[in-house]
Amino acid sequence: MSSAAPQPARRRNAWRGLFLLLVLLVGGGIAWAYLVPRPPSETAVPVSPTPTPTPTPTIPEIARQQVWTSDAVSSGEYRLNTTAIDSGTANARMIDYVVKVESTVDIDADEAAREIQAVFDDPRGWAGYGRTSFRAVTAETEDTLAIYLAAPDSAQTLCAPLDIERKWNCRNGNDVVLNTDRWLYMTPTYDDLAMYRAYLVNHEVGHFLGQGHVACPAEGRAAPVMMQQSIELDGCVPNAWPREAD
Repeated sequence: MSSAAPQPARRRNAWRGLFLLLVLLVGGGIAWAYLVPRPPSETAVPVSPTPTPTPTPTIPEIARQQVWTSDAVSSGEYRLNTTAIDSGTANARMIDYVVKVESTVDIDADEAAREIQAVFDDPRGWAGYGRTSFRAVTAETEDTLAIYLAAPDSAQTLCAPLDIERKWNCRNGNDVVLNTDRWLYMTPTYDDLAMYRAYLVNHEVGHFLGQGHVACPAEGRAAPVMMQQSIELDGCVPNAWPREAD
């Protein structure tokens, strides 16, 4: 009598082994899919970085209470704007200007030029009268209007013989001198820095165009741009634009 297992038993054992092997393979594949991290899809949409807001100068509390003079250092050296900006108006007279920022002051000359050009192109400004346009150029000549952004000591020198007490602005020949303390910190007569800058530009360029100082016409009226609004409003409402007070 033979000692070998009957043939049907061998087949059953073989099928049982194959079944167990299949269960192990399927289970292992599922575990791999859940436990091993998948590489990122090639079509995944990248996450955009959060935009950084344009920084604005911090205005000290004391500058909201009085006309404040900082300890900004003067070098007497200036960075010229490197970008030319065409005029947005086409009046008969075209004035070329450059922007010159003192090297020790944290103001970008090209950004300042763009802001100043926007003031010049505004229909409420001098160009709105239909006679004069302005454009930023990158080369200075004897006839070029130079708009300085100068620290207090340099502004005092550039404005001489006029004494601006290191805190005001001036027009001296073909130079418009804007004190960087006023550009960055304005005066308590204004609450809007961008509007105050527009007033600075329009007021001093108004002197370049031959305009003199005027007084408040009546309480509650818009202050004329040639009024010395940095010092006192005398009952008028702050106003940065020549044509707004017509």
